Amino acid sequence: MKNLELRKELEDNKTMKNNTIILPKITDQNLLAKYYSMADAFVICSKRENFPTTCIEAQCCGTPVVGFDTGGTKETSVYTENDFVAYGDIDSLKTKLQSILNRDTSDVSSKALEMYSKETMARNYLKEYDKDGKKQRILLIDVNCKFSSTGKIVYDLFKYLKDNGREAAVCYGRGKKIKEDGIYKFGLDIETLIHAGLARITGWNGIFSPLSTIKLINYINEFKPDVIHLHELHAYFVNIKPLINYIKSKGIKVVSTLHCEYMYTGKCGYAYDCNKFEKYCCKCPSIHDYPKSMIFDKSKQMFFMKKKLLSDLDTSIVTPSEWLAKRVRNSFLNEKPITVIHNGIDNDIFHPIESTELRKELEIPYDYKVVLSVAPDIMNERKGGEWVLKLAEKMVDQKCIFVLVGCTQEQLCHKLYN
Repeated sequence: MKNLELRKELEDNKTMKNNTIILPKITDQNLLAKYYSMADAFVICSKRENFPTTCIEAQCCGTPVVGFDTGGTKETSVYTENDFVAYGDIDSLKTKLQSILNRDTSDVSSKALEMYSKETMARNYLKEYDKDGKKQRILLIDVNCKFSSTGKIVYDLFKYLKDNGREAAVCYGRGKKIKEDGIYKFGLDIETLIHAGLARITGWNGIFSPLSTIKLINYINEFKPDVIHLHELHAYFVNIKPLINYIKSKGIKVVSTLHCEYMYTGKCGYAYDCNKFEKYCCKCPSIHDYPKSMIFDKSKQMFFMKKKLLSDLDTSIVTPSEWLAKRVRNSFLNEKPITVIHNGIDNDIFHPIESTELRKELEIPYDYKVVLSVAPDIMNERKGGEWVLKLAEKMVDQKCIFVLVGCTQEQLCHKLYN
């Protein structure tokens, strides 16, 4: 559905509340870059982020960022961490937003493109791979490839490695099958569904998917990598224990990029204000959050399973932010070498783009400022869409339009009929 048609549908159903436009997720990266380029400011109200890619993409497209100071979010700013305020402090966020809308930020794109290019990220990873000698064959493992924030990072690394004469491959567990040499989907979709169901019933996660795990191990055995680069291992697609034990039995060097906190907690990707992982996890306060359990709390058992499994793994740790690195240093992984490598993005896509036509399609008056917020499942509590709507309400008397991108179909329907 075209943007104008979608907006008309939303207006007809009274979802255009004063100064907001709510849109579904945009999968076309080039179109997403136009949205970033159209905006005068990008606002992020997430409850927790480790190093949000959306903030980087927005700045590379010439749009400055403000938001809540949660996790490593403020570290993404090319200007100052002072543009971020305490979580939930809408009045202070309004003040910061008004300030940045009236500030000269014409150099934001040039700064961001230099700091956050995929080439800079890839060069830093090459140094990490080659610390104890050049590694010719590199295998990257993630839940996704080419799509989602980590999937795009993995694909960019894969392409860079091949372009620089290395033998590279990607193994991933979920998403559409990609028909490209060196990219292998090992995850079985039906097994992923079973894994997710069993996790909810038993309280355990990351210990199912036996057939998918065997397929992955067989691929590793055939590819014979010099180094394995692990990314996300949650999301119900792999059995972590036999995978790590196989890697250890082969003596393969590992680089582990922690995009979240899952690998050193009992279950949580985002521990928020909980610091139980510093000693050991138990009585998890987020048992019903992803990856959720309906009844049983196995966080203590999973914590000690991970600690035993990873303590003697030959791995270096990479985090995208200093904030997350500090968290790792307080975990059982604190004796591992820890390096901060900022995420990079595809600057061939994310750079300033002419977006006048998009603004016309959305019927935004030429003299209005555009405030953009983008996140998958944006109305989810963790992503903070409701906070953005509250911010919009506080600025309803000003010449601003708030555009929220990333509503699920269910959320759109809720907005349409409530």
